[in-house]
Amino acid sequence: MDHPPRIKHDWLAVAAAAFLAANLLHGADHIRQHLAGVDVAVKIGGAMLTVAAIVVFRRRRDSRAPLLATVVGFSAAVLVAASHVAPHWSILSDSYVDDIHPDALSWAVMLLEVGTAFLLGVVGVHGLRAQARAAEGGGTSTPFGWSEARS
Repeated sequence: MDHPPRIKHDWLAVAAAAFLAANLLHGADHIRQHLAGVDVAVKIGGAMLTVAAIVVFRRRRDSRAPLLATVVGFSAAVLVAASHVAPHWSILSDSYVDDIHPDALSWAVMLLEVGTAFLLGVVGVHGLRAQARAAEGGGTSTPFGWSEARS
């Protein structure tokens, strides 16, 4: 009888949960900082990233989950870094460099979100490659995006 792998063996679930947790921590940190520098556009962007993180976690067993994880992970890493690490550049900017000058905790939480988003993207790419290998080699692909074919 096939049982779904436990979450500790399901890298997509682990990466999605880590990204969701980091995203929620980042949002909580913005509240801790009294929403300094956060305008409507940044609020909407942050809310969209939170929704995307929830969708990836909820759809982690879907055959399209690796693609979703790749797109959401790498996009979120770039967008959060561009919003916070780069000097002020647009309405989507909440620059930690020249807009609000947050404390070390805020920097750590933001960098944790960037790191977990990047990890989610890498895990998604790995899942896409596993699916491609399974399709080429005639192996089967699990609903988690990992190939069961062994080379």
